[in-house]
Order: sequence, then structure tokens, then C-alpha cells
Amino acid sequence: MASSQASVAQGPMMIGLMFNFILLGVVLTQSYIYMITYSKRDKLWMRTFVLVILLANIVNSVFISVDLYNTLINNFNNPAHLAKATWLFATDPALTGIIAAAVQLFFAWRVRVLTSNWLATIFVALLALAGAVGGLLTAVAIKTTPNFVDFQEFQTVVIIWLVASCLADMAITCILVWYLRKHKTGFQGSDELIDRIIRLTVQTGFVTSICAIVDLVLFLANPTGLHLIFNFPLCKLYTNTLLSSLNSRSGWAYSSKQSHSQSGLTTIGGTISDGRKKRTVNTAITTQTRPEVFVHVEQHELQDRSMPRFVLEDDGHEHDDIKSSVWDGKQSRDDIV
Repeated sequence: MASSQASVAQGPMMIGLMFNFILLGVVLTQSYIYMITYSKRDKLWMRTFVLVILLANIVNSVFISVDLYNTLINNFNNPAHLAKATWLFATDPALTGIIAAAVQLFFAWRVRVLTSNWLATIFVALLALAGAVGGLLTAVAIKTTPNFVDFQEFQTVVIIWLVASCLADMAITCILVWYLRKHKTGFQGSDELIDRIIRLTVQTGFVTSICAIVDLVLFLANPTGLHLIFNFPLCKLYTNTLLSSLNSRSGWAYSSKQSHSQSGLTTIGGTISDGRKKRTVNTAITTQTRPEVFVHVEQHELQDRSMPRFVLEDDGHEHDDIKSSVWDGKQSRDDIV
């Protein structure tokens, strides 16, 4: 009986926890790469933001692990305990909603920086906050309705949570893709870089959206805990979306430099001072370099200096006057001029 009771929720929870830990390893790796690459380049608030998200993911994995250990080991022969969710389990939707909303608000800030469109930014932010509120309300509902088979009673808050998160992901993806495609330059190097960013944006938004949709469909269609296979890894997927986006900047810069060198782009750096502070400016100038050949032509005139010039003096006689000849340096220059 205990085995069949555990298969309702604890079985899917075990599978979901395995995916959760696999993705946690990816999160730790991505976080390490970020810290060694951008710890001195990014602002303090961004580094703090990444550390807080990392800590929330670790807490999420620890809470789920403790809950499963307590359920399957400490209450091995207690079917009544297997049928109910604990407060540790209830922290999962709350932390997932908070992490997802934080990542989506970060991308909303990016939308604001890129597009300067407050309407699109507010729209994404409202969807992200709605998802966070839905996750917190789901945690409260689990506390008041702890039986796994009765989870269908609070479908509304779960729908708000997952649908809002999915719509926020889709909105972010559509806005960024629209903006990037609109600002293609027509140069091969720049367009290839923009296409690479578009592909990364679509892929990351697509993964989180699909996972949230499948989680919601299974929750509504199946009264067991089958949806937990997709619910437990959800916060790690959002975190990896954030970190992959941040860590990809070095790859974009390398690709950009490589494309520039192949297409004849020259980067000029300089410092601009306005009397109060200085800022470094790098300007990319498109130049098509071609080989140039310079031909310097000199013209020389050969004359015989061995023949003296005879000058007729006033006395009517010819004299060999070398000093008066046109070969005198000064006189020769005057004659040439």
C-alpha cells in the first residue's frame, strides 16, 4: 500500500528532483564562469542579483531533498504522511515563482534599455509579477489543502502562475526578436551577430515556455503528481536562461572582433573628457582596405662639367674664367630658377 501511495506523488518527485540536481550543476558551472569573467566588469547590483538567484536555487534543491528524505526514509511505513504535502514541498512553487519573476524582470529591464519602450517594459513586468503572485498563492493553497489528490481544487492560482510566466517568456522573446530584426545593418558581420543573439533568445524563451505549458497541462489533466517532473526543474531552467544570456556576451564580442577583422572593420579607441569625468569610447569604422602603390618620379639632367665656358671680357679677349662660369653653384641655381 505504501508503494502505491508513494507512486502518486513521490515517484514523479524523485524524477523531477534528479532533473533539478542535473540543472543545478549547470547553474553552478554557469555561475562560476560568470564570476571569473565578469566579477570586475559588471556592476555590483548585477553580481549581487546573480548571487541571490544562485542562493535561491540551492535552497530550493535542499528543501526538496529534505522533504523527500523525510517522507521516504523517516516515514517509510506511514501511508498517511505520503498522501500529504509538507511546508517544505510548498516552498517549491513559491521559490520557482520568485526566481522566474526575477529573471523576467531582468529581461524586462533589457527590453527597456534596448527599445526605450515603457509600454512593452511595463507589460512584461506585470506578467512577471502576476506569475510571482500566482506561485506564492499556490504555496498558500498547498498549505491549506495538503492532500495531493485534492490539488485540483486550487486550479485557478496554478493557472495564473504558469500562464503568466509563459506569456511573459513569449512577450520577452517576441519583443527582442522584433527589435533585433528591425535594426539589422545590412553588413554581414553585424547581421550574423544579430542572428546569433536572436537564436539564443528564441531557444531560451522556448524551453521555459514549453516546460511551463507541459507542467500546466499535466496538472489539469492528471490528478496525480506527474506534473512535478516538469515543475521541479522549472526554476533551474529560468536561472540557466539568465546566466547563459550573461555569459554569452564574451562569445559575441569574440565573434564580433573576428567578423570585423575579416570584413575590414577598424576599431578606434579614445578618451573623452568633459571636465568632470572621462569615459572611453570605442568607435567601429567600416573601411575597405585595398593595396596602394606609390610611384615617386625624379628627373635628372646630365651635363658635362669638364668643358669650361669662355667669357668675353671688355678688352675683347676671351679668358678661361672658371669663377664666372655658369657652373658656379649660386649662379647655376639662379639660372635654373
